Amino acid sequence: MVLAAILATPCHAEIYQWRDANGKLHFGDRPPEENHSSVVTPKVQPSRIESLKIQIRHQEFTLPDGLHEQTLSAIRHIYDRYRQDLGLDLHGTAEVNLHLFNEQADFVQWMEQRGASGNANYAGVFLPASNEVAVWRWSPDDDDVAQTILHESSHVLLFQLSPASPVWLHEGLAQYFQTLKVQANGQAVVTALPDAEERIQSWIATRQLITLRQYLSLDDRAWRKMAHELNAIPYTVAWGTTAFLMSKPVGRSTLRQLLQDLEKTDRRPTLQRIGHLYPGGLSRMEYDFFSWAQAGMQPQHY
Repeated sequence: MVLAAILATPCHAEIYQWRDANGKLHFGDRPPEENHSSVVTPKVQPSRIESLKIQIRHQEFTLPDGLHEQTLSAIRHIYDRYRQDLGLDLHGTAEVNLHLFNEQADFVQWMEQRGASGNANYAGVFLPASNEVAVWRWSPDDDDVAQTILHESSHVLLFQLSPASPVWLHEGLAQYFQTLKVQANGQAVVTALPDAEERIQSWIATRQLITLRQYLSLDDRAWRKMAHELNAIPYTVAWGTTAFLMSKPVGRSTLRQLLQDLEKTDRRPTLQRIGHLYPGGLSRMEYDFFSWAQAGMQPQHY
């Protein structure tokens, strides 16, 4: 068959076409001796699907000294981590639509216009329905503002890639990735969240740290109730658990499989499933977590 012959031709070979005396069109990998022939140039349509689109919808400030561009680059690195390390794929274009405000009042008004709670305590917010992130310049330290942008961007990306993820994982990954910085060589480095690390080590010293069995048993409602009561445990242990799992291959493999399970079933990961996935089970995971927390988080390079 002509089609089979064309497909079997090595990709570097030329394909010729010609017409015989009766006007019939022929194709071949060698030109005929008695007929005029021309080379067929295959037309390859490039893929127009972008994997990630970052758009600044409203901009009242620009972070100085290259930090603005570095922050946008860090968002792309976060997306790459979700895809490469955790195996998440949207099979389409993920979006981060940024709104950057100078004044808190304008930020709150923006939230209220979209039907969100205009909480004046918020530094940033994400709206999963429209893939929007809004941040106001709440701190004189530009690194703090950049971290807020990365935190909320992580949320809006994960909602697109794994909408059924439990709240502890959402918050843990957002806190973990908010410290990501892109180095001059293009590599990324993630460092500890100082306040969270200090609290965890203090709780270990005073034997007040919740066990992972207790923490991972919290459903989303119980987690949010503790958070709304301004309890530091939900957010702090979310960071610690996620940073610990991301720090070692077996931990990343456990997270990857949990997220793959969610993609297939939309069901919350159970303690039994987590124990099954982590080598040595939950008891070993507890031991490894405490050892990691006591030693302190080392910078992680990607």
